Amino acid sequence: MAVLRRGSFQLTLRDKRIQRIRKTWENMELECLQEEPKLILTYPHKSNFNRIGCLSMVVLSFIVMCILNHLMRYHTDFSDKMIMAIVLIVAPLLVWFMGYYLFINGVKLEIYENEVVQYYTYGSRGRSVLHFKFKLEDIEQIKMKNRPFHCLKLTIKIRNPIFYGLHEKKLNKLEKVSIILDRKKSDCFMQEIEQFHRKQINEPI
Repeated sequence: MAVLRRGSFQLTLRDKRIQRIRKTWENMELECLQEEPKLILTYPHKSNFNRIGCLSMVVLSFIVMCILNHLMRYHTDFSDKMIMAIVLIVAPLLVWFMGYYLFINGVKLEIYENEVVQYYTYGSRGRSVLHFKFKLEDIEQIKMKNRPFHCLKLTIKIRNPIFYGLHEKKLNKLEKVSIILDRKKSDCFMQEIEQFHRKQINEPI
């Protein structure tokens, strides 16, 4: 009987632990649902860029491979120089496209109701990874440059953001982040900044 009681007691403790874990996960899910961003800034033409860009790179790579195979048959000084020139031109283009592809698909900015801003950069697989976390009051400077297809490049200088890498760390310096977004979204972002400053001015000291 004592063994049975001990076993049932252990099962009861295990059930309680499982219930606690379930409640913790439920609370975390509720927090995630409640804390949805009110504004998300990201590149607006991702699908078109991925489709056209990837197709163009595949076609370009095929053409380059055909030219290289044709030149390698001659084994002359001129053909060797042409191969070197093509490799030196095409290789940086491929590296640039891969970097731009990751930037376009991974970088985004999220603004929440509590004036918290989260900046995501690209990970090793092109997915969005949380990079910086800060508040609207930490924004020191905003610069905008025109980009094609009714887009803008938004560059923000941030004072002492929280860095999310291998571990969470408060940085005591200015950091600069960039994102390409739609012009209408940039107007919404500037309205958020203006509303925040108005609120700061109207708050009693």
